[in-house]
Amino acid sequence: MHARPCFATLKPVMPAMLAALAIAGIAPAAAQPRLDNLRFQDNRAVSYQCDGGRRLAVRYLNSADNRLALMRIEDKPMLFVNVMSGSGARYAAGRYEWWTKGEEGNLRDLMAAQDAPPVFANCHAAR
Repeated sequence: MHARPCFATLKPVMPAMLAALAIAGIAPAAAQPRLDNLRFQDNRAVSYQCDGGRRLAVRYLNSADNRLALMRIEDKPMLFVNVMSGSGARYAAGRYEWWTKGEEGNLRDLMAAQDAPPVFANCHAAR
């Protein structure tokens, strides 16, 4: 059973989220925060090939203390924050969960029925 994300748990990473939005060009210039101590050492884009011939583009922004993933869902930019997982890397944003292990991932809508298929299923990093 999937637990709903608690926004209180996002409070510690909110500065990193705002910085990532600014870096990605999503936030207006006037709203860009100044975070001199936050540096993303790993900023990489990965294109995933998913079931049904669908593609999902994900930009990962990683710093020493923060791991973020930026992608477009239903034509809206969404910033995902890495949260604890037993295996692989699990990211959450609003009602969505992006769970990767190695070069594979699935995007789920946590508000959908328990047995609903992933929004993007069996995604593999394209080479």
